[in-house]
Order: sequence, then structure tokens, then C-alpha cells
Amino acid sequence: MKIYFENPCGLVAGIAEVAPELGIEPADRKEAELVVTVKEVPDRMLNVSLDGDTATVTYGDGYARFFRALAILADAVRRGERSLNVTEQPLFESNGAMVDMSRNAVMNVGTMKTMLRKMALMGLNTFQLYTEDTYEIEGYPYFGYMRGRYPKDELRELDAYALSLGIELIPCIQVLGHLRTHLRWGATAPYKDTDVALLVGAEETYKLIDRMMQTISECFTTRRVHIGMDETHDLGTGKYLDRFGYRERQKIYFEHLDRVSQIIKKYGFEAMMWSDMFFRLAGKDIPGYEDYCLDVTFTEDFINSVPKHIKQVYWDYYHDDEQFYATNIEKHRLLVGDNMMFAGGVWLWSGHCPLYSESLRNSLPALEACRKKGVRDVLATVWLNGSENSLILSLAGLVWYADYDYQQGFEIESVKSCFARACGVSYDNLIRCELPEHPHGERFSVTRALLYNDPLLGLVDKHIEGLDTDSYYRDVTEQLAAIPSDCGIFSPAIEVIRCLSSVLEHKASFGVRLKAAYDAGNLTALSAMANECDILITKLKKLRAAHRTAWMEYNKPFGWEVHDLRYGALIARFDTVKERITAYLSGEIAHIEELEEERLRLDAAKDTDERFNDRFFWYRYPSLITAGIL
Repeated sequence: MKIYFENPCGLVAGIAEVAPELGIEPADRKEAELVVTVKEVPDRMLNVSLDGDTATVTYGDGYARFFRALAILADAVRRGERSLNVTEQPLFESNGAMVDMSRNAVMNVGTMKTMLRKMALMGLNTFQLYTEDTYEIEGYPYFGYMRGRYPKDELRELDAYALSLGIELIPCIQVLGHLRTHLRWGATAPYKDTDVALLVGAEETYKLIDRMMQTISECFTTRRVHIGMDETHDLGTGKYLDRFGYRERQKIYFEHLDRVSQIIKKYGFEAMMWSDMFFRLAGKDIPGYEDYCLDVTFTEDFINSVPKHIKQVYWDYYHDDEQFYATNIEKHRLLVGDNMMFAGGVWLWSGHCPLYSESLRNSLPALEACRKKGVRDVLATVWLNGSENSLILSLAGLVWYADYDYQQGFEIESVKSCFARACGVSYDNLIRCELPEHPHGERFSVTRALLYNDPLLGLVDKHIEGLDTDSYYRDVTEQLAAIPSDCGIFSPAIEVIRCLSSVLEHKASFGVRLKAAYDAGNLTALSAMANECDILITKLKKLRAAHRTAWMEYNKPFGWEVHDLRYGALIARFDTVKERITAYLSGEIAHIEELEEERLRLDAAKDTDERFNDRFFWYRYPSLITAGIL
């Protein structure tokens, strides 16, 4: 449909970007089929009114409100409606995503722009670009070396593009910990404390941080920066200990924060940071402490030492209890008043498949607590943590945050409509992508365990004995095959999950069946399983090819080498399995020693009916795979 926009002001560039996705075409008034008057007001709101061939879009508090309204209008016109009046008033001042561009996958500029458009059409207005060492710093050639770092021109391009859509692109960096991939290089010795943390007190450290701030100052329009500072559990235990001697971690942490604050002020930024270390430092004497433990209390001296000008970001993706979130929101207010933000999570860090159900289970009570407690700023973190997932799939979780904001609550049909308007794809089709994760009928994901479980060592076999994974995955493969082949930007990601399910039809139970056939002396079954190795190798190659296609579509090529190693190891192992079975059947070897060993639970748990522990070691898989253990 051809539309004439009256008084679009600074929206012209953004309208041109989203128009093809909405099925509209900006036109002159005389050519237009619909005339849309655009009105900006000071209030945080949007209104769409349609009457025949004229419409009015009223919005306030940023362009993102307009683009959500435009998506509502375009959808109504496409469905043939000629009369409409919709008003929405967002709960939050800022709402969006923080996306991990540092744990193997770095989205290319084209995918980033696509994601920004979809988010704008949902009405989201912030995007935190999480880059540990994946951005360019002049004079530091090893910073982001071979990691797919963003050069300055790409950061400037993304910043301008986001602004045209009403989205504030915020640099989310690290100025203390989480810098393992940079600190592995010998050139970092002057400012390296431990494998992951910078050396507090070393002038070389603050020179590096100054250059970080200089870079982002040159590339981002916003004057807000997220400086990280989280999970620095080994702070002061490496070179710091040798150079300065033992000192309390709290003193080291606060001294560093003070130095960083001075650099931030120099470049005119307002900072935010993850808040977990304040809770951990205050709760250091609590046995079995876990993040944001409710038993944490703050002394008056501790509260006074926390800088009030740095916004504290309360991250929590693990609880389904609204009161837990509410209590910790109040604890943050003890530290910094209202200068806080909540960060939930869309789980993409557990393997090939998004864990939407767990994400939603934990996000809704968090958002409810934020609404009732008057929290003004929220976001959804999308970590990758080296997993096999496709970051674009997070959009089916980001829509919860967007629609909750504008509807002031969660209503699934409204969520589905919002997603369809913004992404042009059925929400239900995306949600099916989680199906491979639950052959055990429990909450947490297991495909990584089943895929990488060694077929001869069988470390996971004890956990799935008696579970009919073959039938389960045949059914899942059929359900995934029913998803339309054309799902737009999501199609390559969905194809990876289809191929994964097809592999698991054979792979999930392979070790259990192999051990049973060997123990029973069933030579016929063993012969059939030798041939099944060829089937699995073919399917693994297809999975690898689909995953590589998706990776190259969405990301920079750097990081894919890790997955080549993983798939290559699986393919090689099945070649070995076939050789071992064949040697046994021919009498070349008297035993298959790996199959002589008793199968034990990987987690050593006893007297439990639970097949898998919570999150089943998702965080351990990369190191276990590299070590050849799992």
C-alpha cells in the first residue's frame, strides 16, 4: 500500500527501512492510498487512529513508539480494516536487549540491522552491544585479534542506523573481568592479573581503559556506557598478589571502580554496571552463597561506599518467584535509590535450541515485580556463552518484554500478534524450536549432552536408560518439518534445529543400544550399528553444513572454527566406533574395552529419580568437549 506521511520530520530514514517489511511504500500525497498524519507529543504513549483512507499516528518519548504504532496500523490495513483506534502507554522508560557479541558469535552488520528493525517494530528502544574484546582499539592489535571485532566504521554505521529507528545503541564492555580471550595473548602481560581479570593498580591497565572509552566516545552517540565489572571472583589472586601482596578483594574492587569512574567522567559518560559483585562482597561470609542471595545485608559503611552515580543493573534469569525479585529490587534501592535497572534473560546459552519456556517462566514474575515496584528501565540479556544457538532466535523472547511493556501485562494472543507484526512469522513456529530439548519431560535442556555424549565412553548413557528417545525425536522431526520452509530471517536457524533432531533420532540412544548389544553378545545388532555409524556420519555432516550456512548468514566467520572442531570430533568418533565394532566382529580384537566398563552417572548422584540436574552442566561442555571427555 502506498502511504503519504504528513509531518514525518526525523522519521523519514527509519520509515524507508521498515516499509518493505510492513508491505507499505512511502509515496507522494497524490499517489497515496492512505494519508497518515504524524504527531509527536511530550507524553510517553502511542495512538493509532484509522478512518477510511486517512490515519493519525501520535507518539511520544522517542521514535520506537512511532514504529510500533506504524506496525499496528500497517497490520490493520493489510487485514482490510478501515476503522481503528488503539492507545498504548508504556510502563518503562527504556526497554530492550543486551546481546552477547563476545562468546564466539559476532553478528554481522546486516543481521544487526535486521534485528534492530524487528525490535523497533515491537517498540523496544535500547540495544546494549556486549563486546568484551570484539571492538577495535587503535594501538592494541591483539584486542579482538581473530575474534571478528567491529571496526570503528561499523560501530558508527550501526549507531546511526539504530538512532533512525529510535533505538539507543549502548556500548556494553568490560573494564575488569571477563577478558579471557584478550588476556591469553603474551602482549597483555603488563596489565594482566589472572586469566580473566585486569591488573588493578597498574598504570598500563588504566591506559587501556582510557583507550576503550576513547573508542566508544568516537563511535557511539549515546553518553551512556555499561562497564560490566561482574563475576570477578579471582580478583587480586594472580600477578596482583605478587606485586602488591594480599589485600581484601572489596578494597581492590572499590579502588578500581574509583579509577574507572574518573576516566568515564573525562569522556562525559554516565555509567551503569552489573551489581552482583556488591552483593557477593557483602555476602562473602554466607555459606554456599549464590548470586543475589536473600540473606545478604549491607552495613551503613558499605552502602555509603557504593557510588550513587553509577546505575546498578540487577541481572537474574534463574528464579520464578516474584517476591525474590521484589526483595532484591528493594536491596538495590538501599544501595543507589532508583538509579537501577533490571536485566532478565532469553536463554540461548544452553545449546542449539532456545530455552523459551524457562526464559518465560522466569521473566514474567520479574517483570511483574518491576511493574509493581516502579522500576523504570528493563532489558533482556541474550547470552551465547559459546553455544551453538542463533542469536536471531532471541526475538521470540524479546517480544515478551516489548508487549508486556505496552500492554502493562502479559497476554499470549497479544504477544503473538506483536511478533507477527514485527517479524512476519508465526510465533508458534519459533516456539517449536525448543522441542528437541525435552525428551525427558523436564524443564532443562539436554540436547548438548545427547549430541556430544561420546558413543564409546557413554558418560551420559546412565541418565537416559529406559528413555525412548528414538520415538521422541522422530515425532519432533515431523513437527519441525511442518514449519513452513520460508520463515524469513529465521529459516537458516530453524533448519539447524531440524537437522539436530534428525541426528538425535539415532544419536541420543546410540551408546545405550551399543552397550546393550555388546553385553548381550548380539552380533547381528552390533553389525547393524556399525552400518548405523555411516547413517550418523551422513546426518552429522548435514547438521554441520546447515549450521555453517546459518552461521555465515548471521555472523562474521570468526568463531565458526570452534564448531568445526566439535562436529569434526563427532564425525571422527563415529568413524572410530565403526572400526572398533568391525574389528571385534572379525575377531581382530577380542574385546571392545570401552564397552567393558560399567556405565555410571556423570553427576555421581545417588538415590534420585531425576535423570538430569538443573541445566545439566551446560557451562562445562566447552571444556569437556575440548578435553575429549564428553
